[in-house]
Amino acid sequence: MSKISKLMPLVIVIILTAGCATQQPVQSMRFFWPQLPERPRVEWLDAYASELDFPKEGFAKFARNITGEDIPLRFRQPLDIRSDGNGLVYISDPGLASVLVYDLKNKSVRQFGSTSSYASFEAPTSLALDSAGNVYVNDVKKRAILVFTKDEKPLRSISTAENVQHNGGIAVDSQRNRLLVTDARDHKVVVFSLDGAFQFSFGKRGIEDGEFNYPVALTVNHRGEIIVGDAMNGRVQIFDAAGKFLRKFGSHGDSPSEFQILKDVAVDSDDNIYITDGKGHHIVIYSQAGEYLLTIGGLYGISNTGKIAPGGFLMPQGIDIDANDKIFVVDQLNLRFQVFQYLSDGFVSKHPIEGYLPRP
Repeated sequence: MSKISKLMPLVIVIILTAGCATQQPVQSMRFFWPQLPERPRVEWLDAYASELDFPKEGFAKFARNITGEDIPLRFRQPLDIRSDGNGLVYISDPGLASVLVYDLKNKSVRQFGSTSSYASFEAPTSLALDSAGNVYVNDVKKRAILVFTKDEKPLRSISTAENVQHNGGIAVDSQRNRLLVTDARDHKVVVFSLDGAFQFSFGKRGIEDGEFNYPVALTVNHRGEIIVGDAMNGRVQIFDAAGKFLRKFGSHGDSPSEFQILKDVAVDSDDNIYITDGKGHHIVIYSQAGEYLLTIGGLYGISNTGKIAPGGFLMPQGIDIDANDKIFVVDQLNLRFQVFQYLSDGFVSKHPIEGYLPRP
């Protein structure tokens, strides 16, 4: 995707209508952005609202037919999401005061971690993972980031109260063993070591380069650059590892390439930058240089239709792209998350797409 300048977006905009609450099967169809015969760049894979979205097999299927559906663990206010790349997907839900774990390999859903007072959550919001698989959970009421091993055992608690007024997004810089936190109230980015020692901060409130107006999210690309979602300035700013401003892109507006309410940012293996727009109900993709590439999705509320509606969103929030280039997006008001695949050149060479013929 980084090799092309612009792609026409496929935007789904569908008016809510009354209907059956049973999900419609889509297994025989594939959904791409942009559509064939153009070179597809992103494919929709699945959506999950509860354990009932996993197919039942064998005895489990027989038992379900006899006894009826189990009472599933459902979302109340899903917010952020992280995938470990090995089948475990973590979703924070401050409405449940919990983090849910979707085990895509074993087709199960459970609540995260221990019930001890240390590990219990009050308002878990943003999430991060480090290279060892440790899980970082930002709890805004505790004004702390709770750290757990990949086995979900408490490891440490990082208090941010002295250096951060309001914890926003968090990200791990694995190359430098650092934890980055946006301060949405003091309009800056704060950098800690992974054990919680304060290192430095950068930014202040304003509209100039390097200044912020409610920075809500951030991530680190493969070059170590820090990418910050500057929400109320309607833009994304990019900094070097020391916090020096490098470049920016984006503006407020309601066109496919602009931002209405920026929510989260993520990068794929080619360092293309993905931004969820909560009010626009879609994902906007830019190249690492800030060139607009593609818009995915559009407004769709599933509560009255029960349809899966691939790419249809109602307030998309957290986004994560794992080492397999799988894209995970919290579809908040639809009470689910959706999964997509970034179709890099390497991926397509190994998995040719029927119906797509590369141009000579």
